[in-house]
Amino acid sequence: MSPSRVCILTLGCKVNQCDSDEIARSLAARGYRIAGRDEPADTYIVNTCTVTSTADAKARKLIRKVLREHPEAALIVTGCLAQRDPSSLLELPGVTAVVPNTRKLELAHFLPELQASSHPASHLPPRTRAFLKIQDGCDHQCTYCVVPDARGRPTSMPLPMVLTELRELAESGAQEVVLCGIRLGAYGRDRGDASLARLLQQVRGTSIPRVRLSSVEPMDVDGDVLAETSDHPTLCHHLHLPLQSGDDSVLKAMGRGYTSGDFAGLVGRIRAAWPDAAISTDVMVGFPGETDEQFQRSLDFIRDMAFTRLHVFPYSRRPDTPAAERSDEVSTAAKRERTQEMLSLAHNLACSAAQAWIGKEVSVLFEEIDEKGRLTGHTSHYVRVRAGGPDDWVGNIVEAVPTREKDGDLLVDC
Repeated sequence: MSPSRVCILTLGCKVNQCDSDEIARSLAARGYRIAGRDEPADTYIVNTCTVTSTADAKARKLIRKVLREHPEAALIVTGCLAQRDPSSLLELPGVTAVVPNTRKLELAHFLPELQASSHPASHLPPRTRAFLKIQDGCDHQCTYCVVPDARGRPTSMPLPMVLTELRELAESGAQEVVLCGIRLGAYGRDRGDASLARLLQQVRGTSIPRVRLSSVEPMDVDGDVLAETSDHPTLCHHLHLPLQSGDDSVLKAMGRGYTSGDFAGLVGRIRAAWPDAAISTDVMVGFPGETDEQFQRSLDFIRDMAFTRLHVFPYSRRPDTPAAERSDEVSTAAKRERTQEMLSLAHNLACSAAQAWIGKEVSVLFEEIDEKGRLTGHTSHYVRVRAGGPDDWVGNIVEAVPTREKDGDLLVDC
């Protein structure tokens, strides 16, 4: 009998991707074959997100697609939506089980025939770019967010375990490891014996060629963290700092805990300590009560900050949050218009950031081959590169000189 095949489909943030990778490793160690997205499988696991109502809709759409295309397969739903609203998922005909987010890393124990399995252990193919979740949970209580309810209070992986995981990933051939967390900058605070700065210091002694931070809240970037950045031998020169709004009144209503001036001051300190760092951000448009003037103020602030990349999200009402109780929700038409305007700025910022590297040598980790046969990967500064070149560049860090820019991507002619 061939090993049971399991396909894991992941929605949402890098932390979810980390969780899915861990589930896959656990299943593979027990003899299950991890099927690719386009391969048939006996069991499907959908790891959901619930950060917005759009995320909920995407999860339900994916679940229905799996049920429609693979009616004979078992379907297990987990992730943040499974934690927040399990009953609605159980009502979907064909769903085998709903596993709460807090127990999804035990999923291997819930699968049929696990205890009776006598299949030999199999192994996952090496990942060029691996995700390692070292922190989970958040206690910041932004007024629009349900993540603290879905993820719980902050918890951190012990530092020795992080270093062990990094060594194992290096031995497996990983060229870049993305350190992930719901509130990554709070790493170690719950334990009292570690911090993000100390972790970065310890990472210097590992053999991973590149280490990247997924996202760090601005209130968590202190002088100790900055002291570890500029001369770090393996840390990617990219920092993602979620802003959410460039207007002080909106920031206060969001419960973010800082002003635009505070954020600008932090960006100034980062660029002084780490001059070539690329800084990207998240921004939410159409938060309840946001006026045209406040949106314009946010737009101008983001332009002035010269971010290298911008993730744009229209506000989506989440039940059981303070923002959901407000009666001054921005109209759908206004949110759509503001989103498009912000996306236009995002495109311009990405193009400008990429153009600055034309004609300069960059280190590119090539990760895959796209639908046009081009190698694709990212620089240390998280600029995407597309290149012609030998297939054996995939999985390796290659020095290349971009000749052109297109839609925020760098192009290399070989």
